[in-house]
Amino acid sequence: MLAHVLVRNSTPSDSFELKECPIPEVGPGQVRIKVTAFGLNFADIMARQGLYRECPPLPCIIGYDVEGFIDQVAPDVTGFKPEDRVFALTRFGGYAQYAITQAQAVSHLPTEAPVGIGCALATQCVTAYHAAILSQTLLPGEKVLIQAAAGGLGTALIQIALWKGCTVIGVVGGKEKADYIRKLGVQHVVDHHTISWVDYVNQHLGGRVDVIFDNVGGSSIKKGKAVLSAGGRIVTLGAAALSGKKGKLNLIKLGLGFGFFSPISFLGKSQSLIGVNMLKIADYRPDMINVSFKGVAQLYKDGILNPHIGKVFSQDELAEAQAHMEDRKAIGKVVVTWNE
Repeated sequence: MLAHVLVRNSTPSDSFELKECPIPEVGPGQVRIKVTAFGLNFADIMARQGLYRECPPLPCIIGYDVEGFIDQVAPDVTGFKPEDRVFALTRFGGYAQYAITQAQAVSHLPTEAPVGIGCALATQCVTAYHAAILSQTLLPGEKVLIQAAAGGLGTALIQIALWKGCTVIGVVGGKEKADYIRKLGVQHVVDHHTISWVDYVNQHLGGRVDVIFDNVGGSSIKKGKAVLSAGGRIVTLGAAALSGKKGKLNLIKLGLGFGFFSPISFLGKSQSLIGVNMLKIADYRPDMINVSFKGVAQLYKDGILNPHIGKVFSQDELAEAQAHMEDRKAIGKVVVTWNE
């Protein structure tokens, strides 16, 4: 098979090489997928930059989500057969023509679903489902603030929060992204190029929100704690603030930016700080991954989740896709397709 192999931590055009690699073998509890499209995620950018701790040693094949058709099924796996169209979460290995993964992290994809939808369902929507439904409970009328709201994860979180009857505050950068989330039904659109989200909350929402979904990290968490209501929850999903910043000093700055919180400060106001790392959930709680996959498939079928595919690149445009993602130009999911 062909695969885009990460061979060095460098620029989008100098980090990957298209190579012939062995087709991976199916192990117990696994399926093999003939990949038609794979998605890009911010963790891919961090891995390419050498900033992602979970990335395997180079050279390696990265990539978390794929869609395609079942090619082979392990003898102990039921519910899937060759030629089934599916979407899946991979433990790396997604930037290839074939990928293997545990059957708990796979679900059927309707044949009529547009290209790329499965990639968004597998990562952004499954992550949003875990963060917004399994890790805590959104209640009608709660004020929910979503960082990077125009991205694939942000879109999914918006759709779930609106379905739950929440008031959504979407934080984006730029008019195009602001217009996009406004069309999704977001009641409070905050363009951080013109006003800080903390100022907006203080000026328009009484200085309090009930739930914050934060993938920025660093000082953003400390700011969120300052405007969190009693009974509120901060769900932290990443550290985009570190993008492009190498070295221990920047890691220290990021860590210090988070602030230092005593459990008493959370206990006193019955607040929660919840970390979400879907790799660890996949590694240690495949049952939870399976619940999320089934839930996401149902919400897509019901029309609650409707991922937006921002841009589709061909497999020979991986460098352009990486640059598009890194430059924060993406609205919705970024996908790369294999040439037939």
